[in-house]
Amino acid sequence: MKKLKNIMDESSLQKVSIEKASEDLFDFAIDHSDIRLILQNLPEDINVNRVLMKYEIQLLKIIAVGWSISFFLDESSIKKELSVSFWNAVQSFSQNISMLSSSSTGKEIDYFNILKERLDTYLNALNLIPDNPDPLASIGPKFAEICGSKDNAHIMLSGSKVFNLSVGGVKNYLESIQFQQDSPVTFVATKT
Repeated sequence: MKKLKNIMDESSLQKVSIEKASEDLFDFAIDHSDIRLILQNLPEDINVNRVLMKYEIQLLKIIAVGWSISFFLDESSIKKELSVSFWNAVQSFSQNISMLSSSSTGKEIDYFNILKERLDTYLNALNLIPDNPDPLASIGPKFAEICGSKDNAHIMLSGSKVFNLSVGGVKNYLESIQFQQDSPVTFVATKT
């Protein structure tokens, strides 16, 4: 794999703790501004359940951010700590969503378990094509299928866009920071 050199001077990198990085990435994962844009850019006459699609976009975005942490920090000493911190924040968020949803619908809802199931679904889709150079070729169609619009190119593109923007956002963030710890780790992208 081609290594990308971080072209930024180390002194210009923002120094952050793993906890702060986890908070920033979590906030990015649950931010709705890009979700609204994606939904607004769908053709008005498209036949899709927009509420379901918004829900699935949020799930995919959280999954993509968590997956990206592990992907980009594959060989880094802070991968585990940052991943655990991020997923703990997601689990806490999920418990709140589950309680609110359960109280308003009267049904037990386990949002974190739903996230885990979707993660498995997307990982299985990625694994169906060995040595797949383009994960978007798997993620977009699987997203459209989950949304009940298996053959809709607009929905496939939306899923691909969410995944791509999320992965790109994590990569850009990691390239802009330096982790505060005893022996500083500067992120160098090893994967594109």
